[in-house]
Amino acid sequence: MSTTARAFSALVGAALLAAALPVAAQAQAFSGSMGVAGRWAIDLPRSKFNTALTGPPPLSGELDITVDDGKNLAWTLVEEDEAGVAALQFAHAVLDGAPTKAVVNLTLVMISVQRVGQSAVTVTTHGDAGARHQSMKVTRTDPSTILVEQDIDGRPGPPDQTLILTRVK
Repeated sequence: MSTTARAFSALVGAALLAAALPVAAQAQAFSGSMGVAGRWAIDLPRSKFNTALTGPPPLSGELDITVDDGKNLAWTLVEEDEAGVAALQFAHAVLDGAPTKAVVNLTLVMISVQRVGQSAVTVTTHGDAGARHQSMKVTRTDPSTILVEQDIDGRPGPPDQTLILTRVK
């Protein structure tokens, strides 16, 4: 899996975990935890990958959300491929709509998060001029399922990838 694909794949963790916190401007409308603390696994058979944009899907992936208190969010994401660790990401963020840092494969990546519902956020990655800007809508659809709809190419239309994560613990 390419470094770009791994970095993108690891950003899924940021999107999933960011779903737990409100943006300051919308804190009155959407508040409190989204109930996503715990361990989540990528449900590979139910997910739809776009290998042309991101490379091959991982063999497995686990997201561990350790803080989900309505103001802060902390997570670790580890994905594995046939060679071992394919992607690694971690962050602890106060999400107020301003850009914040996440670590993806030992590189700092800037993301911003906007809460768009009691159980949903959008997450956007920011890069240097000319870099690909990706966005993801992340929704906890029920107590044991998270849906991630990813726009990778920046073109209007249906999501480029759809990932399903299920609660492990």
